[in-house]
Parts: sequence; structure tokens; C-alpha cells
Amino acid sequence: MKLRAHQVLAMDMVRASLSTGHKHPILACPTAFGKTVVAAQIMKNCQDKGKRGFFFCDRIQLVNQTIEKFNEFGIDFGVRQAEHELTNQRAPIQIASMQTIEAMVIKHGRPIPEMDLLIVDECHIQRSIVKLIAEKFNNIPIIGLSATPYSKGLGLMYDDLLVPITPRELLEKEYLTPVRYYGGEHIDLSKIKSDNANKFNERQLEKETESQKEKLTGCIIENWKRFGENAQTIAFTPSIAHSKYLVEKFNENGISAEHIDGRTDEKERIALMKAHDNGDFKVLSCSRLLNTGYDAPSVKCLIDCYPVKSTTTYVQRAGRIMRLDDGKTYAIYLDHAGNFERFGYAEDIVPTELHDGTKPHNEKELTNQKETKEAKAKECPQCYQQMTGFNCRSCGYEMPIREQLEDDGTMLKEITVGTTANKVDAIDIKTDFYSQLVAYGSEKGYKAGWSAMQYKEKYGVFPSVQAHTVSDTSMAKSWVRHQNIKRVRSRKVGNETISNIRASL
Repeated sequence: MKLRAHQVLAMDMVRASLSTGHKHPILACPTAFGKTVVAAQIMKNCQDKGKRGFFFCDRIQLVNQTIEKFNEFGIDFGVRQAEHELTNQRAPIQIASMQTIEAMVIKHGRPIPEMDLLIVDECHIQRSIVKLIAEKFNNIPIIGLSATPYSKGLGLMYDDLLVPITPRELLEKEYLTPVRYYGGEHIDLSKIKSDNANKFNERQLEKETESQKEKLTGCIIENWKRFGENAQTIAFTPSIAHSKYLVEKFNENGISAEHIDGRTDEKERIALMKAHDNGDFKVLSCSRLLNTGYDAPSVKCLIDCYPVKSTTTYVQRAGRIMRLDDGKTYAIYLDHAGNFERFGYAEDIVPTELHDGTKPHNEKELTNQKETKEAKAKECPQCYQQMTGFNCRSCGYEMPIREQLEDDGTMLKEITVGTTANKVDAIDIKTDFYSQLVAYGSEKGYKAGWSAMQYKEKYGVFPSVQAHTVSDTSMAKSWVRHQNIKRVRSRKVGNETISNIRASL
């Protein structure tokens, strides 16, 4: 199997890390990275060198996924998970359930299996067996894989964080489905007290949700009807009770829905997930169960009315709808929890360091968000999606300069009698000129606000008009050419430079 460029880079980064003295690197593998492919290639190399390698999975579903991928690579492996039919302890490569190895060693006192290499999937879920293996086999490489390496003290076990590609870059390469974020009614979080940087008080969340459940649920259903596109949907709520109430109200509105939780019989859970994936009903609702270990690419819409402070939870939750599927050109995040305002675009969150246990644990401080304030979320007036900053990433809307200044706190000056302003051109000409500047600036990739500054250069004031779609930008090009030539002449350079400017436009 041919690896993608970012997967090849990941392997190169692991080799470089180990060659420079690190023993336990972590590969940050966002949704759709293809971490099992990378693990399979590493294990194939291990096998070809006559070495013995183990791949640890945290859940039974992941064991089955790994088996399928290792078969594609022609790896000679055995499986250690209960009485698995593929058990073969003599095989050079072992796919193992962490719970199985942990029970074998810690509960039953059996020796740790010999190995030359260990890869730990979902390594942010820390287990004592990994530490025991690191202590016994001090010199073997232990490679962690995780999309959310934000756990407390993770840097005490792992010593290097490797980021081969970001979620945004995967999105640009079309390995992820773009997400449309919509905001809606949510509970009053000012009433929720919490001293934990990564978690709201769960009891208060449940209590506040219960007190507002009728209004909140009504808004959720109306929002789903408006923006959910009748798509396959999963929902997260702060409590099992509210999940059941939400399902009841969806069904009363003629929208088929089912509830699932950790106490649901295992066979029934599997049947419900399969039926939902097949499209037998629209909404599968839970409190926490579907946050991890649930991969259904057919799910296009997410209803989130469960407020979180945890970066891990937010990223994992958004990842449930980002996987590609036939006919799925975008996904829909209906935010009834205020989570978008706290975190912004999930695809822009990137890990930057591991928690080393020496300072208070705050997941946000371990990401590229640590220097930023909470995202100032607003609704795009054109497509109604949530946006941060001055441009909507979905429809391309650019906030008028006056609103930009108000948004970032800049004081606006009143236009008085002495202010220079061109009063000759009619309003329709000014509107066309500004619209062409916006289109031209977008085409050239100029920063937000460039078009408004050019308008002010011409008319002496910032635009009060709204841009519209245009196909002709000749007026804007002529203006930019004129301005460039003025600047060049002011620096007293020759005609050749002026010709180059003309040719570039």
C-alpha cells in the first residue's frame, strides 16, 4: 500500500526522533490521518528486521480495525484479546487489547511478553501496563498515537511531540469533510461554577439543563429542521435523562430518534448503531457514549447541547462528523452548548506541547490556542453559520470595515463637515467600485479590510455600502494600477518597472 505524503513524513519524524535520543515519541494523528496505516508500515518494517512488535488497542472495535489493515500489509500477526480466533503468540507481531495484557500481568501475575517495539493507540488514555513495560524494557521504542494528546502528566511518559500535519491541512487536501457550524439556544453557563480548568460541574450542568429543557429542546428541534437537512444525526446531552427527553420530543415531531448509553445491552447497542448507520432512523442520542470509539462516516449532522471545557472532548466530538463519505460534501455542527465560542473551529486546534506534571493541567494551554482569548463567535448574515474574525470561511462573506472596527474595539470617528469625501460619484458607482475591490482582493488573497482601505483612499471615508457579487473587476484593477504607478513614480524609477506593474495586473 502506498503511503500518503503526510504518513511518509510521520515515519521520517519518528525515525529522526529516535535517532536523536528520544525513546517515547507521540505522533499527533488527527481524524483521517490514517494512523493505522502508519502503524502497519512500522510493524511491517519491524517484522522484516526479525524483531518482535506489539500494537496496543484500547477497545475491541479498534482490534478488529487493526486486523483488517495489518492483513492488507501482509503482516504475520497474532491477536491477544480474550479467546480470539486469531491467537498466535509465536507470531512476530501481536495486536493486543491493553485490558487483556494488563489483566494478564497485573491481575494474574504473569510475565510481561518480550518485545522490541511497542505502539500504543489512543495513548492519551494512560494505563499502568505501558509504564511497567517502559520500566522493564528501558531501551525499546514506545510510540504513542493520539489525536488529542492533552492528558494530565502525559509528558512524564512520552518525551517528544510530533505533528506531521494539522487538521486544517488535511481538510485542504480533501481528506476531511468541511464543517458548517450553526449556533443556537443554550443553557445559561454563568450559573455553572467550576474550579476545574477542563470541566464544568456536571451536577450543575444537569440541573440547569433540566430547568430549561423545554425551551432548549424546542430550539434544538427547530434548528435541526432548519439546518439539519434531514441528515443522519448524532446528539450529545449533559445527562441520560435529557437525552431520553430529546428523543421523545423528536419522535413527537415525526423525526425518528433513539437513545443509547453505557447501560444499554451490548448487543442492543451494536444493533442500534448499525441500524442508524443504515439510515433506519435519523437521530441517535446519547450523553457521552459516542464521543470516542464511534466511527460512522454516514453521519453528517451533530447536535451538541453538552457544554465542555475540555479540548479533548470538543475535538473528538467534532471528529465524529468529519470523516468522508459518498455524497457528503460537508458536515453540520448544531452548537447548543456555546462550545464554538469557547474553542472556535475544531479543525484549527493543534497540539503544541505535552503536560509534564509540573504545572496546573489546562488542556487549552497545550495547544496553539494558549495565546488567544475565547473566540468571539457571531452569525454570518449571509449563510447564518458561526464565524470568528472578519471573514466567513464557508461563504466568503467579509464584514464591512465599520463593523470590523466595532468588533475589535477600535473607536469610530464621526464624519464631520471638514472631512474629505468624494460626493461626485453616484451611490451605485461607489457600490460597484467597492464590490469590485472585494472581489479583486479575494482573488489576490489580500487581508480582510484591504478593500475598505482602498475605498477610503479614493473617497476619503470608509464604505457604508454593502458589496455584491461581480464578474467584472476592471474598475478595481485600473484603480490598483493607478495607485501602484503613483507609488513607483514617487520613488523615481523607470518605465520598465511601470510596465512590469501593468503586466502583473
